[in-house]
Amino acid sequence: MACDASSIEGAQDVVEWHCFDYDITFEDYSVLRALEPGHCVVSENFIAGKYHWELHYFPNGVEENNEGYSSVFVKLPDSVTGCNPLIKTRFHIVMHHNFYGYDHLENDIVSSLDPSVHTFCAENPIWGFDRFISKSIVEEKCWDRSNDLIKLRCYIWVTREFSNGVKRRVRKREEDEY
Repeated sequence: MACDASSIEGAQDVVEWHCFDYDITFEDYSVLRALEPGHCVVSENFIAGKYHWELHYFPNGVEENNEGYSSVFVKLPDSVTGCNPLIKTRFHIVMHHNFYGYDHLENDIVSSLDPSVHTFCAENPIWGFDRFISKSIVEEKCWDRSNDLIKLRCYIWVTREFSNGVKRRVRKREEDEY
């Protein structure tokens, strides 16, 4: 069965969503940039909406046909069975120019694709962007050469959906829980 929330009975009764943002640092970028396409570095687990998540960053793309671009994927590493309507997620990932050079006043977004919605389940626990950002832009604008690192900010909205017929919305911004 495909992971399609619209096929789950009652999946439209949205009760609450949680918003979480997390800064992710990938150190030793001078080494990471030499990884072959399809090889990635994985962030530490972080928590959003009571679920553990990881960010997978592919410096040279997830596949050879994406070479020249970096790929970014969010993964739900927790054990999940079937298509769970509680794990419908919207996420947005940005990379900033001089985002981490706090002695600089610039804080321009270099890459930011439109937020995407995905339902995570056991059959499909990972999803993301094949062509997130050009590798040349990462190396020209985002690579902090003095500390040999890059940083990403990941925004995740986890929607909790129930089929009990009761509709109410509760919005909560989660604090860092990692």
